[in-house]
Amino acid sequence: MMDTIGGLPAHPLVVHLPVVLIPLALIGVLLMMVRPSLLPKLGVPVAVLAGLGFLGSIVAAGSGEELEEQFESAGETISGTLRDHAEMGENVQWIAGVFFVIVLAWVLFAAWRRRAGEDHAVAKVRKPRIVHATLAVLVAVSGVAATYAVYATGHSGAKSVWEQDAG
Repeated sequence: MMDTIGGLPAHPLVVHLPVVLIPLALIGVLLMMVRPSLLPKLGVPVAVLAGLGFLGSIVAAGSGEELEEQFESAGETISGTLRDHAEMGENVQWIAGVFFVIVLAWVLFAAWRRRAGEDHAVAKVRKPRIVHATLAVLVAVSGVAATYAVYATGHSGAKSVWEQDAG
């Protein structure tokens, strides 16, 4: 992956991709749930945000691993907090990936349902309203989980930096 950007460690810079994009995608999801008429307009942009947030989590985890390897090769001790942070970063990738896949499924299902018409949708999927509502709930739950995971991981990363600076 990349270990530096402009001579600075890449990790503290690229973590901002999931930190910003995943909660922003969640806000979009919640807006579409409150106002379903926004789904045709915001669905694709929100799915793109969730996808970029997921990709950002992969890049952030990779750059974090490279930074950790640099610390270890320089003979620095890796704190327990930093090890926990790294493990949490691995989990964020999975949770963000699930969020993205469910957002994509919800948006695609809603688009298909609009294009096909309700009668055709009922003929193909017995209860499209229930499928749509189930996907909406799963999107919201996975979005909250992804946002919390990003927050908790970022908090532990900041804590590990401040612990090292204080020591």
